[in-house]
Amino acid sequence: MWKNFRILLKALFMTVPILFLIFILATLVLNFGQQSKPETSIDEETYARVYTDNSTVDSMVYQVVSPNITESVVQINTTKVLSKNNTTKVLVKNKTTTVVATHNNTNSTQIYEYSFSYLYVPVQVCSSNGTKSDPFLLFVVKSDVYNMANRMAIRNTWGASSNPGIKLVFLLGYLPVMKPFIQKESNMYKDIIQLNFIDNYHNNTIKTIMGFTWVATHCRGANYIFFIDDDYIVNTKHIWNHLQSLYVAEKRSVFLGFVWKGARPQRNTKSKWYISRDDFKDNVWPPYASGGSLVLTVDIINKLLTQFKFMKPMFIDDVYLGIACKKLNISLIHESRFSVRYRPDKMNHLFSSHGFRSPMKLVEDWKKFHIKYDMVI
Repeated sequence: MWKNFRILLKALFMTVPILFLIFILATLVLNFGQQSKPETSIDEETYARVYTDNSTVDSMVYQVVSPNITESVVQINTTKVLSKNNTTKVLVKNKTTTVVATHNNTNSTQIYEYSFSYLYVPVQVCSSNGTKSDPFLLFVVKSDVYNMANRMAIRNTWGASSNPGIKLVFLLGYLPVMKPFIQKESNMYKDIIQLNFIDNYHNNTIKTIMGFTWVATHCRGANYIFFIDDDYIVNTKHIWNHLQSLYVAEKRSVFLGFVWKGARPQRNTKSKWYISRDDFKDNVWPPYASGGSLVLTVDIINKLLTQFKFMKPMFIDDVYLGIACKKLNISLIHESRFSVRYRPDKMNHLFSSHGFRSPMKLVEDWKKFHIKYDMVI
């Protein structure tokens, strides 16, 4: 028996190194195969997704998933934009943009300046000098860069207004693998505003600030700006008629939305919306409008842009706006017709409704309800 055990032990010592060597060789081959795939090999069927966590990261990994090709990973080095540091550098497309927080020695006020470059801008939507050619109502749709299907669904449903007083643009951040697709989309539809910050959840506030900046610079003659996420359905005619009545009543400085009062910051460190007491010390948020669907005027936008320079950045964009409004004594007008739930069957009473399950669902529900409720203008 001892002899058999010695034979078995000897065979094991011979086999393990061989298996280990095979494993190493296989790993090298697989890694070489992945590294040799060029980014341009991704075809038209590509769907890009962003994977990040809530912690401060030194790199963000963008995983590109296509139904027809093997998964590949594209990684770029960056530091989270919304940082506590005084100076944050963001590497985008091999160019470094600096987000500066400088200290003013005279009044101990911190100044935050956001400086990003436009990659694409629509040239036929608004005038650059704020003349009468600017629309009465401008829809600015905050869209994830990879949500091409959502944007197509919007262009073919509630965003397809023939009214010359209504215009539609999409506000995007940047994702390297989507570059060729966004270029084609911008050339075809001429409704894309894209900036060179990384498009992810934690940069939603940056997206909002830069969207406000574009409006204040390039479309300041518009009467009302409807900021909305790309997972909403809108009764365009209903909101148009409501804003026309406000304009006639000379209510030309407004901030409308579904206003939350008494909401509390999330202190659970495992939560997606975790906020430390260093970032916000109070136990209750100030009133804020749900950031997915709100209407405001350019004068309000200008006031907010001035206030942002004196506010510590926060990744929850709608709360960030609420804090700014409180500091500026801007009144938020609650409108329950900006629904935070998806109720397309109630669109005869609503301005907007949040959370369609898929672009196909939006198109399907639009076909079902827009004729019934006369939602187009």
